[in-house]
Amino acid sequence: MGGNLCRPCGKRKSKILQSGSILDRVISQASNQDQCLLYKLANYKKGGELVDAYNVGGQAEVEKLIKEQFGQLMYGEGKGQIINRAEYLRWKFRDHEQVALPIEASLSAHDPLAKWTDHEACWQMQYRGSLGETLIHVLIICDTKIHTRLARTLIKCFPKLAVDVVEGEEYLGASSLHLAIAYNNNELVQDLIEAGANVNQRAIGSFFLPRDQQRLRPTKHTDYEGLAYLGEYPLAWAACCANESVYNLLLDTGANPDYQDNFGNMILHMVVVCDKLDMFGYALRHPKLPASNGIANRAGLTPLTLACKLGRAEVFREMLELSAKEFWRYSNITCSAYPLNALDTLLPNGKTNWNSALFIILNGTKEEHLDMLDGGIIQRLLEEKWKTFARNQFLKRLLILLVHLLFLSLAIYLRPDDPDVPLLEYSDDVTIIMRYVCEVCTVLCVLSYVIWQQGDEIRNQGFWTFLKQQVINFYSFNDTWNQFYSVSILIHDLAGNFIFIIHFLYFSITHRKGTDFLILACIPCRLSDDRDTEEAILCFAVPGLVFINVLCGYSELSMTTYPGLSKAVFGLFMVFVPILLLNMLIAMMGNTYAHVIEQSEKVTISVL
Repeated sequence: MGGNLCRPCGKRKSKILQSGSILDRVISQASNQDQCLLYKLANYKKGGELVDAYNVGGQAEVEKLIKEQFGQLMYGEGKGQIINRAEYLRWKFRDHEQVALPIEASLSAHDPLAKWTDHEACWQMQYRGSLGETLIHVLIICDTKIHTRLARTLIKCFPKLAVDVVEGEEYLGASSLHLAIAYNNNELVQDLIEAGANVNQRAIGSFFLPRDQQRLRPTKHTDYEGLAYLGEYPLAWAACCANESVYNLLLDTGANPDYQDNFGNMILHMVVVCDKLDMFGYALRHPKLPASNGIANRAGLTPLTLACKLGRAEVFREMLELSAKEFWRYSNITCSAYPLNALDTLLPNGKTNWNSALFIILNGTKEEHLDMLDGGIIQRLLEEKWKTFARNQFLKRLLILLVHLLFLSLAIYLRPDDPDVPLLEYSDDVTIIMRYVCEVCTVLCVLSYVIWQQGDEIRNQGFWTFLKQQVINFYSFNDTWNQFYSVSILIHDLAGNFIFIIHFLYFSITHRKGTDFLILACIPCRLSDDRDTEEAILCFAVPGLVFINVLCGYSELSMTTYPGLSKAVFGLFMVFVPILLLNMLIAMMGNTYAHVIEQSEKVTISVL
């Protein structure tokens, strides 16, 4: 080492490295020309003076070199000390002639100074690498047998090195224990724990965040997807790497599976994020310290509902089976009960559970969400809800809608063709009296819907829940075709093959609020004898009825009251409906063909 022994590490001459790819770039670009003592001892090209000493004199030569010369690179000759912000700032601005101390308000969310707390360290900051790493970190990342031996020897000579963490912004908080777990180095994990490594150290650098949280403007609701998001704690890293032996070791030395990271995720959340099916059951039923099920993260998601949100179908089914209570079993027949607290849309107190598994699955956009609806407890739950409540409500509202459409159709049909004939005057004419009756009944149907049905929903759901549901309905209305697809699939399973008819009825029943308010808006126009405005409003309020006219009397379009509107609707009908039906036929044929091919392949395999 010679004259370079006390030379602090300077910044690399290469271009500035971007967050999320720094480690890979350092490994590929590090060279012996780096003006940093750390990289002369060991570098990411897997060379350095320590490796040279091992090749010349073996383990004994390395141990002698470490004991004689490495003590001066550490605080207190290897005993460590508490470092503060000033020590970190000296390392961060080590190559600057003049330093302007940053204002806390101007710091990024990932800057270590923004959440700085004084902590213990062993390897001096001035001799650290460009990422804030120490020699033990470099040796672990190189991940060869020689480097592992060197790391174990270094820990043996200076055990306090086990407390060091990476101090740079991208990998802040990552300890030797984290890295050893990531590289599946179980022997070194044992050594680090025996040396006093913190088993509850948190890796909170920007590299360890989900991808959508590494941006300049992080998303409000994360999807938790990221190559290096493993839950901050060493125990979470062990679970995400499916390392049961290290998981047990960490539990024996004080790790807690219920500790939550900055997103509120604990062990069971993390194994769902990483899709580790076997590790979920292992952590949940651990004989010494089982993880608690049902804990919600900051987004209000339990492990079960998180599995629904991320589309982890296999983990979801495993959770259901693990939570089931078996009553009896006979051969391959089992009678079990499933808790509905996280599954159902209703809480025990009668309030709506917006984070329920059922809501999340039905609103999901992934193909896996459709798989969750296929069989099992979710389909059974939907079928029971349909039979017990939804079917009766559907039929009742369908009947009310048909009566409403009947009166509205008669009221429109019986309107006089002459624009000069007043609409509001006493007459003995039976036609006019029937029109009055139909108009009054139409208004009564509208008021009953607005006041009775909507008031009933407000009473059952609560005012704020009702408003939230209207927002959801608004967005679903703007996404009509997606809603047609998802609702059609759902109703196809529940009510047979009449997909388009039932969906049309469903859409008409659940989206009639706008039409009803337009009809109510006609009342002041009628009272003020403003026929033009009334008819203009009716042109928007009653376009759906024209479809019936198209189907039943399209040859008489020129004789209608509004021939232009009728022909336009007829044109749209003739263009879009055949295209829609043809696409549905193609989809059904494609599904049938795929099913036949799949069955034939299975039959062929069974014969062979």
